[in-house]
Amino acid sequence: MPLRHERLAEANHDALCSDIAASLQRGEMSVLPTETVYGLSALPSHKKAADNIANWKGRDAKQPLTFHVAEIDDIKKLGAKIGLAAARLIERYWPGPLTLILKGPDGSPIGVRQPANEFTRNVIKACGEPLWMTSVNATGEPPLIEPNDIAESCKDNVAFFVDDGASPIGVASTIVRADRGPLEVIREGILTRDEVLSTAADLILFVCTGNTCRSPMAEAMAREVTSQAMGIPVDDVLSRGIKFSSAGTATALGMSASDGSLEAGAEIGIDLSNHRSQPIDDSLLQRAIKIYCLSDNHRQTLLAAAPECAEKIELLRPDGLDIADPYGGDLQVYQRARDEMHTAVKARSGDWWP
Repeated sequence: MPLRHERLAEANHDALCSDIAASLQRGEMSVLPTETVYGLSALPSHKKAADNIANWKGRDAKQPLTFHVAEIDDIKKLGAKIGLAAARLIERYWPGPLTLILKGPDGSPIGVRQPANEFTRNVIKACGEPLWMTSVNATGEPPLIEPNDIAESCKDNVAFFVDDGASPIGVASTIVRADRGPLEVIREGILTRDEVLSTAADLILFVCTGNTCRSPMAEAMAREVTSQAMGIPVDDVLSRGIKFSSAGTATALGMSASDGSLEAGAEIGIDLSNHRSQPIDDSLLQRAIKIYCLSDNHRQTLLAAAPECAEKIELLRPDGLDIADPYGGDLQVYQRARDEMHTAVKARSGDWWP
């Protein structure tokens, strides 16, 4: 079949969308634009779809293909199960360059993505079901991203090529496995592993005034205590779905930890040299599942700012007492605050890790 090469900027979108949907329903393939790379597309319900894609790419027809949805609710049509971590990623990154591997209705994994290109989403809507899409390349070769290269490679056995210029990102999507246990970033794209895991994790937040003394130490202690409880390295805690952070009620962005905190922390193996302060804001308050304040004036400040968050705001010390601000004191003052926090963090750790 001759390739119909349509430049999206010059096309009648509604008519083109209808023509492509009809072609896909006949079992033909099209190449559609996305924000990452172009996608070789076929309709899963057609019995020859998997074979057509496999033959074009030179791959096993049994190799899984990613479903691309027009709307998030379309995941229900696939019977896929969305856990809390996956839901957070969907809320933050869809439509966009993220593929999620979810648990399918029979327990087997299925890949799902919502592309950001509006025309492509309209084609999926017109088809009435999610589309299979895969990068335009022979197996083992890099994806084609330049329209002329794609048109040449598809000229004999693809019905439509919707040309929307060079792909904006030009890199395949980040792939995250979310169908079992801890999240696993299988492939990094423009979204990095740390970005994805940070977005998906439960956020535990510690709050003091300047975010240079007490709360950074408490944050680091909580990470250390949790890694010991899990029996894993500190750097792996995030991949288990828990993120620790800290903030200040009256601070500037980017301040280093105080000298006293650096020294007192180093004595127990805590390195605060990379810490940078951040002011508390509504996004942190809403995102956190637990917020621990170092003194009652911090708690009252947060309750006044976000009364709807009252159930998750409490003092770090379980006995309801303040941990005094060591700022300006000598090393002994910092050591006393450090030890009080360490005891409190150990007592609180069961709140976020059983």
